[in-house]
Amino acid sequence: MRERLNVKYTTVSIYTIVTFVICILLYKTINNWSESVDFVASVIGIFKPVIFSLIFAYFFSPMVNFTERKWIKKWRIGSRKLKNQTIIRLSGILISYTIILGIIVVMLAVIVPQLVRSFSDIANNLPDYADRLMNYLENSSMQLGNTRYYLDYSLLTAYINDNLPQTIDQFTAIVSNMAPSLISFLKATASAVWNVLFGFVISIYLVFNKEKAVKSMHKFILAMFKQKNAVALLRTMRESNRIFSRFFIGKAIDSLIIGIMCFIILVIVGIPYAMLLSVIVAVTNMIPYFGPLIGGAIGILFLILASPLQALWFTIIILALQQFDGNVLGPFILGDRTGLTPFWVIFAIIVFGGIWGILGMFIGVPCFAVIKNILDKQVEKRYRNRLERIRQKRADARKS
Repeated sequence: MRERLNVKYTTVSIYTIVTFVICILLYKTINNWSESVDFVASVIGIFKPVIFSLIFAYFFSPMVNFTERKWIKKWRIGSRKLKNQTIIRLSGILISYTIILGIIVVMLAVIVPQLVRSFSDIANNLPDYADRLMNYLENSSMQLGNTRYYLDYSLLTAYINDNLPQTIDQFTAIVSNMAPSLISFLKATASAVWNVLFGFVISIYLVFNKEKAVKSMHKFILAMFKQKNAVALLRTMRESNRIFSRFFIGKAIDSLIIGIMCFIILVIVGIPYAMLLSVIVAVTNMIPYFGPLIGGAIGILFLILASPLQALWFTIIILALQQFDGNVLGPFILGDRTGLTPFWVIFAIIVFGGIWGILGMFIGVPCFAVIKNILDKQVEKRYRNRLERIRQKRADARKS
């Protein structure tokens, strides 16, 4: 009895100490929020190569599995099938990573020059666009009641001429102050490239030993949690992985098809900057519902100064592609990958976009799908338990 009391008091003491430490940490974190954010950012910066490697390994692993299952395991050495798992895994990684690198190199070789050419054309045509805008403003008018008002171009010109020297001085000061920022940007870019390359290399080792890593994680969870909780946690992790992988892979395929279709249509119609606009449409299409609107708005801004008529045609094309994607292509490729209704999809994009910005808009839907899946299971479990207790009480009441 004394031993049980000692164990009980020891457990209570440990929980009390842990709770007290957590409260202190929360107080320190909230009281020094800016320092805490900087600390978290520095820790994330240190582990960026590892984070990139985990991301690469997560998304490249399905392709390695597909390569092994469909190709390599069917290879034969003489009359016997290849069964050496090390050779199979190395061959799968080599083929998959070669294909991925090849696709990246081809895309960069084809897309980057087109993008550079598009930006160069836009920069060269800016004076012409400015003249068109000024002519439009000069000839534009606004009807209020029975009176029509015109923009006084001479006043606008005089205002620009009077403030131009001051504007040039301000611009010079801004450019001079941008030098340190430019150096910092170049350093950050070099660091990001290094982290990506280093993470890419580390991901090869992660993919090669992925079964061991998964097995170790299972052992850890089963050792640290009760069997019932461990099984529930592992089931939740499998379902979360299914939601994330299916959503991102399906959405990437869907966006790639939409981008290719957009490029082909723009080239046929003769709209300029076809490659640039198609890349923007393909990337923003990863955001459900709002993505096509964001990509279309950016494209319209590029085109409206060059030709309002072409901007109108581009708007019609984007609306048509959005309808095709939402009603035909998206449901065919994605199906019900997240289990979310349109309302919850829009809700997730707004909430996570408000928290994490553009990144939140990209990952908000699968993240919210995982959260909702966990909450739904808990609600369903509690509902069934409550219903079972009510039925039991009614049965007991009838017996009595």
